[in-house]
Amino acid sequence: MSAYRKSYRKGMIRVAIAYPSNSRVALQSLSIHIIRRLLNEHSNVYSDFVFMSDDGKSTTKSLRDFDIVIFSVHYELDYPRILKMMGISGINPYSSQRTVDDPLIVMGGPTLMANPEPMAPFADIVLIGDAEMLIPALINYYPDYGKNVEEYANLTGFYVPSLGKHDVTKAFVRDLSYSIKLIHDTAIELSLGNVKSIFSNPAILEVMRGCPRGCLFCMEGFVGRPVRFADINSIKGLVLRDLGKGEGLVNGVSLIGLSVTDHPGFKELMSFFSG
Repeated sequence: MSAYRKSYRKGMIRVAIAYPSNSRVALQSLSIHIIRRLLNEHSNVYSDFVFMSDDGKSTTKSLRDFDIVIFSVHYELDYPRILKMMGISGINPYSSQRTVDDPLIVMGGPTLMANPEPMAPFADIVLIGDAEMLIPALINYYPDYGKNVEEYANLTGFYVPSLGKHDVTKAFVRDLSYSIKLIHDTAIELSLGNVKSIFSNPAILEVMRGCPRGCLFCMEGFVGRPVRFADINSIKGLVLRDLGKGEGLVNGVSLIGLSVTDHPGFKELMSFFSG
């Protein structure tokens, strides 16, 4: 069954995946689909996307209808639109002015990992690290912690701005075997569904995270640390699995990484793909 098809049942945790743009732009972001897939692996979670209208004056759903709102943040120019989305839904943008009747406002993404402070006054929690680690932790602890944000500060990768500046240990995946399958399968599901993707049925394979070069101008290289390389056999296994399902499932290969040629098995991969 598709990870997207789940009906709401009483008692489920309602989670909004909010993206500060219209649906045409938002649905091209693979990250929001990955977040939804991670959420829907939990039987007690109901999730849905919330976007802004084309004119920026309304949202597709009210954020107040959810227990948790997760903002996927990729660009600094999104910051004012995030605040506007909260205002449209009748939520005070300042976390200090919100009450337990408001949803828990959670933010994450590369710009916030690089510097969470511009959005610190507005977020209850800022997630620092890989979604595969952080989203399950958020859902697992929410039944106990609820909207008592101070409790989350003890979790790896959870920055709680209301407690003031404090040290946060980044939560990161050490073994990418699960991650590359998660990303690849999510992209395949999109290509087979009714979401118009900018890709055309490629095998999307994340071969590495981080970058060994350490260029000082590159934010992504630093927030992606430590450098991790996907296992060659795991990559080959995904491709062979899809090819075995017949023609049409994949028609190409897209390698994702900041410097894919730095993968120690890059030449082996090229030989495999061209063989």
